[in-house]
Amino acid sequence: MMISPLVGPSIPSSEPFFRFELLHQSSKSRARVGRIHTPHGVVDTPGFVPVGTNGALKGMTNEQAADAGVQLMFCNTYHLLVHPGPEVVRSAGGLHSYMKRQAPLITDSGGFQVFSLAHPTADDGPELKQRSKTKRKTNNMGSVLGVSEEGVRFRSYYDASEILLTPESSVDTQKALGADIIIPLDELPPYGIGRERLKESVALSHRWMARSLER
Repeated sequence: MMISPLVGPSIPSSEPFFRFELLHQSSKSRARVGRIHTPHGVVDTPGFVPVGTNGALKGMTNEQAADAGVQLMFCNTYHLLVHPGPEVVRSAGGLHSYMKRQAPLITDSGGFQVFSLAHPTADDGPELKQRSKTKRKTNNMGSVLGVSEEGVRFRSYYDASEILLTPESSVDTQKALGADIIIPLDELPPYGIGRERLKESVALSHRWMARSLER
């Protein structure tokens, strides 16, 4: 599934459109305090980022979230890609208009959810194997069809259609959603893999990230 990237707003020449401001660096560790400037506001770091999986926090309105001091909210690209789809969100004016939130938003690549739905292997830990028993009962496990240099293929839990998630389509989808901060696609290998397999996975993720940046 490939989505045409959006044309973003013009960047003011007087100041960077997106930047990180370092406020304090610990002299005893690598800990630091900073501030992220985004098109929809400022995010103080470190900070708590609640997850609005499908574009909404459960059991809380945007007004309540704002009153609680939520600066940055997280939305899941995987779930929004499967349903209602990035074109629906884009036609609604992007995530900010879609969910009636004018503060900063961050989306992930979609990869974590995709890879977490793969069948567990001997390399996975007991926790994942136990969790997979419950997911198999709802036919929500093992939807990954294959991983290649191109990307990862998986089957939609919504309508059983086959979707190819690539570094490029992940970036295009997140641009269509209109988040302030987006994340590149990487591979999520099983827990107990060997050193050589891990090196291969890291190398693949690096190549995917280079393609994401080029996109």
